[in-house]
Amino acid sequence: MDDETAFIELSALLTGLYDQLVNDQEDRALNGPIAREYARRLLGTFPGKFPELLNAYKSLAEADPKPPIDDNLLADLRKTEAFKNNEFVAIQIVNIWYFSQFTAVENDPHAPHLDGGFFERGHVWSVIKAHPIGFSDQPHGYWTQEPRPAH
Repeated sequence: MDDETAFIELSALLTGLYDQLVNDQEDRALNGPIAREYARRLLGTFPGKFPELLNAYKSLAEADPKPPIDDNLLADLRKTEAFKNNEFVAIQIVNIWYFSQFTAVENDPHAPHLDGGFFERGHVWSVIKAHPIGFSDQPHGYWTQEPRPAH
């Protein structure tokens, strides 16, 4: 398994974004360049820990037959020493996908947040049913009209 596939699958496992990152081919194609950039930034920030976590995932995901990307696989991953040693990096993977930012310093509430580069594509916006602050693809004045009911 190549690193990009492993990172996308690990990201889906950690975030729960299975459809967006793995199952839906159109979404996966759209998220591919973002995944490559996120992986590049995380690798640059955590040059030892990020590959260790990725390799722990690969060791489980490359089993034959390939296990489904689900809660059982997550439970198995969480039991590994590599996950326990790099849980902070796993948390940053979740942060970068939802918020397009992460931090490089563990246990420091004042540590700066590093930009992931795709603020408007953070998955938090769909969770809270809002568009990114300062960004909208709607025409000026859209906020004056009552929104359509959610499906």
